[in-house]
Amino acid sequence: MPESSNAHIVLNSRDATGGNGYNSLTFNATNQNIIQGNITRIGVNEINFPYDIPNIQENTQSFFLNLLDVAGGTVEYTLEIVIPKGWYTGTELAADISGAIIAAATADGIPTPILNVPSIRYLETSNVFVFTAPQAPTAPEYNGVWQFSSPYTYPEGEAATKINTIGKDILSLMGFSPMQNPLRQVSTAGEPLVAAFPFSGGSAILSYTQYIDVCSPQLCKFQYFRDGSTTNLARRSDVICRLYISNNVAIQENEGLRPFTINRQFLNSRMLKWTADNAVGTIDIQLYDDTGQPLRTQYQPRPYQITFNAYEGGDDNDKVDDNSTSNAPTKYGPYRDRNAVAWQNLRSNQ
Repeated sequence: MPESSNAHIVLNSRDATGGNGYNSLTFNATNQNIIQGNITRIGVNEINFPYDIPNIQENTQSFFLNLLDVAGGTVEYTLEIVIPKGWYTGTELAADISGAIIAAATADGIPTPILNVPSIRYLETSNVFVFTAPQAPTAPEYNGVWQFSSPYTYPEGEAATKINTIGKDILSLMGFSPMQNPLRQVSTAGEPLVAAFPFSGGSAILSYTQYIDVCSPQLCKFQYFRDGSTTNLARRSDVICRLYISNNVAIQENEGLRPFTINRQFLNSRMLKWTADNAVGTIDIQLYDDTGQPLRTQYQPRPYQITFNAYEGGDDNDKVDDNSTSNAPTKYGPYRDRNAVAWQNLRSNQ
């Protein structure tokens, strides 16, 4: 079978005609289709993505520490630990959490917080966060039972009894998991976790998301062979590519913990089925994080770029062109005329 030729579709998120930020962007060319021809397949060739997504955002900046009365199990103190939004390495995050714990304990009236509340360390060599017990409690109650709670990792109430939930919070970014440490003491169903110190997480994720799923229902509308996923909770359809938060050209420290630019060429891209009698008039792009939620950032996103390859049919008849000696009508004649009119109209409107 003769090898088919291809053309580029070059997309810049700056040119979106609808949507905002990272989500539900739509693209329409003025007075013409984005591309038209004998198109049978479309694939992602390259992505240039400025990663401006700090790991500590509104939904990942806080958790709670509760001090329980040992005898009655009631909550004596509730400390809300809030970290300013921004970019953090593990060492920076541990330092800010330590300061926030002391500040919250002071505000709640716990004396000498550095002695009476848990502390946290980040072990850089193993990429692990560890909470340790109060150093030298000045009263017996401060050596009580400390309870952790957060929206997804250790939720309270009815949410704690549900299964098949997915999301993220500051503790999950730090490597903590409801199923991670079999030695910890767990309270009754419907209550957040009660820590047995030292309370260690697993390997910390730290970056806000480990990958970005780039989705386009419009480009996948002729694709009846659906996507699969190892989770039934994350988005699993209309994925045109998965962009991993890493640099495959050179090693860079703290990828995802500081702004950087991802440039990825896809050597074996997914081929999206298209029909030869359909031009590409509209493209929609939706970006999702590693929990299947719409991608978010506290900043105004910098424009990202995607280059697509659009392939023509690839059979012998597809090779007929204006240089052919055949009397057969040329394949691109009608499209060339339409494009010429569209560009003329565009120039007239400027």
